[in-house]
This record gives sequence, C-alpha cells and structure tokens, in this order.
Amino acid sequence: MFITISRKQFEELGDDELRRACVKPIAEQIRGKSFAVKSKVLAKLNRQQQALFLYAAWYDHAKQSPMELFCWTAHVLGQRGYWEGVTKAVRFFGDEAMSSILKELQAMLEAHVLQQESTLSEVTFKDLELHDDLREQVEDCYRRFQLEVPGSLHRLARYIRAHTERFIIFLPEGGMDMNDLLSGIPELQDCERLELIHKGYSSDSKYIAYSRDGQPQYLLRTYALEEDTRKRQEFRVLEQLREQAVMCSKPIAVGRLEDYALGYMLLSYIDGGDATDELPLLSLGEQYEIGLQAGAELRKIHQIHAPDDVEPWESRVVAKYRRYREGYEQSGVTIPYEDKLISFIEANLGRMKGRPNILQHDDFHVGNLIVKDKRLSGVIDVNRFDWGDPVHEFLKAGFFSAEVSIPFAVGQIDGYYGDETADDSFWALYSLYIALTILSSVVWILRVRPEELDDMLVRINRVWEDHDGFERLVPKWYSEFRR
Repeated sequence: MFITISRKQFEELGDDELRRACVKPIAEQIRGKSFAVKSKVLAKLNRQQQALFLYAAWYDHAKQSPMELFCWTAHVLGQRGYWEGVTKAVRFFGDEAMSSILKELQAMLEAHVLQQESTLSEVTFKDLELHDDLREQVEDCYRRFQLEVPGSLHRLARYIRAHTERFIIFLPEGGMDMNDLLSGIPELQDCERLELIHKGYSSDSKYIAYSRDGQPQYLLRTYALEEDTRKRQEFRVLEQLREQAVMCSKPIAVGRLEDYALGYMLLSYIDGGDATDELPLLSLGEQYEIGLQAGAELRKIHQIHAPDDVEPWESRVVAKYRRYREGYEQSGVTIPYEDKLISFIEANLGRMKGRPNILQHDDFHVGNLIVKDKRLSGVIDVNRFDWGDPVHEFLKAGFFSAEVSIPFAVGQIDGYYGDETADDSFWALYSLYIALTILSSVVWILRVRPEELDDMLVRINRVWEDHDGFERLVPKWYSEFRR
C-alpha cells in the first residue's frame, strides 16, 4: 500500500504531513474491519510500513492529552502482540527517547493494576481522578512526551525520505500534473483545466474539470486501484439513481490509469454551493422548502431494493454494534451517561427485526447536498452507499443537519412522508439509530480525526439533550419547530 504522488508534492510535505500521507492508505483499508482482516492487511506490508503504521496507531491516539496517553497505552499494552509491535517500531526508527517513555508508561501501568488488583482492560481516565500521585506521574510523563514529539516526527520523516522506495510510488518525471489527467482520460480531451477540491473525508482525490469556455463541466474522482471493484459498484448505483430521476450526477465514465496506479470516475458537474454554506443565508421558510425537496429526493433513492444476497439488516447492525461497543470500551473515552445509553440500545435492538433492505445513500446530510438559486440542485457523494432500513438515513439529519438548519432537517422528514406524518414507529427506530451513532461516533472519530474528539463529544451531548436522555423519542428540534 504505497502512496502515489509527484516529487513536487513529496518535497512540499512537512514532517508530520509526510508521515500521515504514508499511513493514510493503510488506515483506509483497515478502518472498521475485524481484527482478522486488520491482521491480513498488516501482514502484506513491508517491514518499514508495518513499523510506521504501528508507531502511528499508538501516537495518533496518545498525543491528545495526558488521559489519552495513559488510557490508550493501557489498551495497547493489554494486547501483547500490539504492544510488542509498537515498541519494536519505536526502536526500528532509533527513537530512544520515545522508547524510554514507553518503558516508563509500561512500568507505571503494570504497577497500578497490580496495586489495584485489576487488569489493563479496566483502566479508564477515572483512575487519574481517583489517584493524585498517578495523575501527577502521567502529567509529568506527558510533558516530556510533548517535548520529544517534534524530534520524533522529524526522525520518522527523515527515515521515509531516505527510503522512499519502501513507502512511495513517484509519478513519472515532472509528476502527474493536471495535463497528465486531461490527456490520460478520453472524455476530458475537450476540457481545458482541472481544479483540485480539498473538502471532505473521502480518500479520493476530487477535481472540477472546466470546459474550454471556462465553465465547470465534470467532477473527476481518482482513487487507489484496490478500490476499483467498489467504485464500479458505485458507478452502477449512480446509473440506477438516474433511472429513478434522482437529482444526482450523471455517471460518464469509469476506468483505470495503469501508469499511475489509479482508477478514475467521471461524473457530470452539479452547479451550486454546499448546503452547509448556503442554508444559513436563506430565510427559515426557504430552508424548510429545501428540506422538503431533499426529503422527496431521498424517497426516490429508497425505491431501489437490495440484491438478494445482502444479509438481513438486523443481523448486520447488531454485529456492527457489538464491534463498536467493544471499540468504545477499549477507547479510554467515557461518556457520562454510557450505562443509560447502552440500556436504551439493548432494550430496542429488537425493533429492527424484519426491517427492509433498500438502497441507502448512507451519508445524507447538508454537507452532501448542493443548493443553487434557493433550491436543491443535487445530491452528491454516494460513495458510502449501503443497503438497509430507510429510517436509518435520517439520523444524519439530527446528528449533523440540525446543527446547520433546523428548518431544513424538519423539512427533510416532512418532505419524505409527504401528506402523511412520521409516526411513532419511525421515531422509535430513529432514536435507536441515533443512539447507536452516539456510541460508534466516539470510535470513528478516534480512528479518522482524533484531533476532533472534543467537537464530536459536544455534538453527542447535544443529541443526548435533544432526546432528554432518550426519555423522549421525538427530538426537541423537531417538536419545537412544529409547534
């Protein structure tokens, strides 16, 4: 799993940017996967990549705070193979100072659990609240950890730069600039230039392709060849959405750029602005109207049924919940109301029995909707599509869209149901799914953007308060707007 970049891009990367770029394709392959899958992926890496990834897996979690350094190290130490991998990785890069800190943390944790007659899996941040001496030790260790971080990152980057053949595939001399893409993709021969898009969490590279008269004409996505099968499925899903008259990009072409170890997908361009930016500029009535339009589009998406070989929705979600609950319990993060949250989830899992398997956009919120001239212009980014319960799509309305525009979020639900109204069964399922998302979001953000954990916890607390700790199923933002 090498990264593919130009030498110019490589030279412009800072120390930590280079480290994260080399780790990213590995992380994308194992995120959310079982331990067995992760082991297989790591086994395919060369020695240098394994060392870099294992170092990063510890460092990216531990760097956030003294509590994270303490709790995440306890989690890693509790998995002997994982701990041995991390300590070997640190030694591999000749990082004696960080190796010393790891040894100190190991001794500190082992002494603590021995004294408390507990286990490493039972270590949480509460240990630091209860034991002042331990907290002072950890805080002192964290201060020294922070002092060593710049030198440690520089040492890693220096190693990568000296052994690029073990991490990087360089594009042909001069790099793959925009002209290389324009000339390599037949459908872009009449386009004049490409503009890189920097938004989003996707690992794809995204570009706007401009025609010779300067107008945006296509959206181009490039991706690692390992994703080719999934991308071709996405291409077919877009074709099906167009058949249902969904306002989404028209799929133009999908193909491979073998010389660059990349795949590509070319889509028609949807003109307008991100709804996240556009909605706050409009009146409440206009925001609600766009929500109605979005709900109607979502209804069209849900006309497509899953292939016969897709597993039942209930079994897939329950299995995912068990994995995320385990991940949460090992994360070192504690939600104050976790017992009540888990009790609510466990009591309501049976509601999913017999729920349908239909096409899900699976990321339907204001960040993936385009608005132009005060109207919905299109639905974008279907790359996370899945199959399952249509009600599951609405959790993003409460989790993300309501932060930007409550009228929009209310309108989306009203627009979906048309002349009918969302009934009690809808809200019961909605509440279950958003409760599941509270738990999984902690694990997800620690894997993807650990630096955004605090923001995620603020969002989680807002959702909890919206439902009065799930004493109410209809969230406040909906019921209060409808008065």
